[in-house]
Amino acid sequence: MHVKSEPLVSIIINNYNYDYFLKEAIDSALNQTYPHMEVVVVDDGSTDRSRDIISRYDNRIIPVLKSNGGQSSSLNAGFSICKGEIICLLDSDDVFSHDKAEKIVELFTQNNLIDFPVILHNMFTPIDKGGLLIGSDKIENFISAQDFEWHLLSKIIGSKFSFFDGKIGKICTPEQVFRFAYKYRYIPYIGMPTSSISISRAMAEKVFPLPVDRNRFLSDHADTFLTKAASLMGLVYSTNLALTQYRFHGNGWHTKEVTQKKEELLSKLQDDFLNSKLEEVGKEPVFCFLNSMQASGFYRLHFGKESGEHLLSLSFSVIKWHLDSITLSFFLETFGRAMYYKTWIFIYSILLHYGRDKR
Repeated sequence: MHVKSEPLVSIIINNYNYDYFLKEAIDSALNQTYPHMEVVVVDDGSTDRSRDIISRYDNRIIPVLKSNGGQSSSLNAGFSICKGEIICLLDSDDVFSHDKAEKIVELFTQNNLIDFPVILHNMFTPIDKGGLLIGSDKIENFISAQDFEWHLLSKIIGSKFSFFDGKIGKICTPEQVFRFAYKYRYIPYIGMPTSSISISRAMAEKVFPLPVDRNRFLSDHADTFLTKAASLMGLVYSTNLALTQYRFHGNGWHTKEVTQKKEELLSKLQDDFLNSKLEEVGKEPVFCFLNSMQASGFYRLHFGKESGEHLLSLSFSVIKWHLDSITLSFFLETFGRAMYYKTWIFIYSILLHYGRDKR
């Protein structure tokens, strides 16, 4: 198979009210060592100085100025206009290393990945609001948050599940990820944040357009939709090359409160989207977040000790769907917690009633 040695790379920058960081992001995309590129900048209805900044770049970038619709709608707009065979995504508060495009092209071409549906996640370097390097514990915390699910997935793969184990490594196949989904009715987030994602056009054509919340209540979960759909539709790779500077500051997604309503809407939108992707390839739609093991955390977070009835129902739902050592362990733990909560509520109500009678 003939592989182009210098494929066109599209860098899609999505922006909403990040005028403080936007210029640095655009400059990092334009100042790449790789020559065959286009830079698409999508502004999602910003009300700050973002559009003034974008206008100064003239024909060096491809501007897309749209009304506010959220991150997914911005990436959809960027993909619809870009022409690259490899697509690199960049949030406007992050920065690319000057040789990112060159290194990504090398990885795709040397491993014959361009013509296949592939998503490639690169390591990132954490920086603060002012662009100064900060502790590597930010990376460790991001990865450790996924440890449990990645451990489960490694059992299905049949080998240790390890991100960033070398310059390039294949993490999993869509068949392996579907086996996980079929057993547990959800899949883990197998990847890194948006600005560490590069995809082949073959993959992009399978996963786009991403779902958009018409009420614009969910504005910042595009990487969740993209990464999870990509793991079902193609091959997942990683590289230990740190090609992105990922910014931690007071207005990032990781600082925003997750409400019950938002998580319910997100899970429904995600379930519908991922099930539609399975149906496109003739597979059974199996996703149901509120009946999966992941829902335990949702109920406990938003209902506290009043989650007993939800947890009791969930414990039976999970084990009824699929029985193995993992779901059995989950059943025993969740059933026990549910009974503890229900007992606690019962005793508390009696004491409360007794206290009122005494008054």
